[in-house]
Amino acid sequence: MPESTERFGHLPILAEVRDDLIAAAHRQEGSRSAGAGVRQWLSHRANTVVVALALVLAGGAIAAAATGVLSGSPVKQQGTLHANAGIGVPAPGGSRLLALRAADPQGGLPWGMRLVHTTRGELCVQVGRLEDGQLGQLGIDGAFHDDGRFHPLAPDILPEYSDSGDVSCNVAAPIRIGIWAAGDRNGAPSPERTGFKPTANDLRVISWGLLGPHAVSITYRSAAGVLTVPVAPGSGAYLIVSRVSRLPRSIGGGAEFVGSISGHTVDAQSPTGIDGPVIATTFRFGSLTCSSGHGAPVARRCTTYHPTLENRLAPVRSLDEPVQVTLETQPHQSCSAAYLVDPCYRAQVEFKAPYAVVNAGSEYFLQAKSSCKHARASSWSFTHNIKRGQTVRTQSSGLFNCTSGEFEVQYLKYLDNSHPTAIVGTAILRVPGN
Repeated sequence: MPESTERFGHLPILAEVRDDLIAAAHRQEGSRSAGAGVRQWLSHRANTVVVALALVLAGGAIAAAATGVLSGSPVKQQGTLHANAGIGVPAPGGSRLLALRAADPQGGLPWGMRLVHTTRGELCVQVGRLEDGQLGQLGIDGAFHDDGRFHPLAPDILPEYSDSGDVSCNVAAPIRIGIWAAGDRNGAPSPERTGFKPTANDLRVISWGLLGPHAVSITYRSAAGVLTVPVAPGSGAYLIVSRVSRLPRSIGGGAEFVGSISGHTVDAQSPTGIDGPVIATTFRFGSLTCSSGHGAPVARRCTTYHPTLENRLAPVRSLDEPVQVTLETQPHQSCSAAYLVDPCYRAQVEFKAPYAVVNAGSEYFLQAKSSCKHARASSWSFTHNIKRGQTVRTQSSGLFNCTSGEFEVQYLKYLDNSHPTAIVGTAILRVPGN
């Protein structure tokens, strides 16, 4: 261990101890010769020192064996999270470390999963290495300056919001499955900007899922063949960690699928909606047991369906509320940086919210529809809590040259149907000064 090497690597000090002991013995014996008596005393004292050092070394080894990996500094929050915007912040008492344990292909600390509920109604899945009941990351492969230590991940932070790292956040849904096709074995969200270049041996395929209370088991491909294992009761959670077959072009990256269950009907793409090791899932609905996918031990197939996101979010009405859009001329430097000729513009959009937004289950979505030749589509979301009747002012996410077309504001509802998706209103682009 690095710490033991640092503290006890200078064992030649025993020679110095020997000399000091001889001098002390001479002093203690006074005029008595340094004969057999001194040698006997020295032998006893030297053995005592050696035994003491051996016990210290052994104690260090025993401590290391008991704790596994030395602990380092906790993982820090990266960026700023807001309780009423974006994904929110972890809700008090809303974090739960699951009992799942997934072995690492190289051994060492196992992998685990934690669920974090946020103040804006999102459910975040955190995956990392486990040490003494804590989820965290390892200081290897360029992370934490390669200190070789375990860095705990506190339950009240989301160190990095990303679907290609150690955490994935989305609105609560009956089914969520995800895969990180090339995550590093350190459990960190992405390689830090160091000179480290990972090999295939350093990377992991991390497949996880939340299949809900009706899920019984998953069937997946592994190095040992096709296996069927139970999922966590209640959450239907599973976690699989395996080696990558070859070094990919990009590190990190991943995909997530959000599905649903209605009665005895399972979303058709679950659990094989994304490319991963899981090939089938078994569900139990009362006395009915069925499977989705291929290869499960239960032959009876679940009734399936797959409502597309476009169908679920298609506007059902138009409110015809007033929307104002003003184009603001941008400086030459900004236009050049965006590879646009002068003049270029940024849009300021203003409207009154007909519905309140109290969590991430709904949002206002803005889309630019241009009639200019070669103009690119532009859209963005306003992901903050909003009061009903509040005046919303937001700025376009990009710059553009076109001054012909319209902006459309939509209200999107993800969780319930209290206020279905609707077109709030549209506005014609207005050139400054006109």
